[in-house]
Amino acid sequence: MNNLPFLIRNLPKDKRNEYYNFILKKENLSLREQINDLDYLVKFYQSIWNTHSDSVIFNLKIKYINTEPVWVDRINCDINNILKLDRDEEIDEWLKPIKCER
Repeated sequence: MNNLPFLIRNLPKDKRNEYYNFILKKENLSLREQINDLDYLVKFYQSIWNTHSDSVIFNLKIKYINTEPVWVDRINCDINNILKLDRDEEIDEWLKPIKCER
């Protein structure tokens, strides 16, 4: 008898409503967090038109400065801006000197 599964329908009506309200509030909070995250991403992707309106989208990369995403155009970016970025393999590759071919 002790191993019977917990059934919500066996709870008294007021406890059942409390349980459902708790579950709904928890779900509501998680959905709000998702909405906020997606809203942040949409604003970030829309910022491309404000920050790099003269760049080719193909040349733009998403890089990070102190874990904040930023758009970087490797073609129109100077060395000082590249050095401000958080390091990764691609940035290390950008910093290597280019060998001239004859």
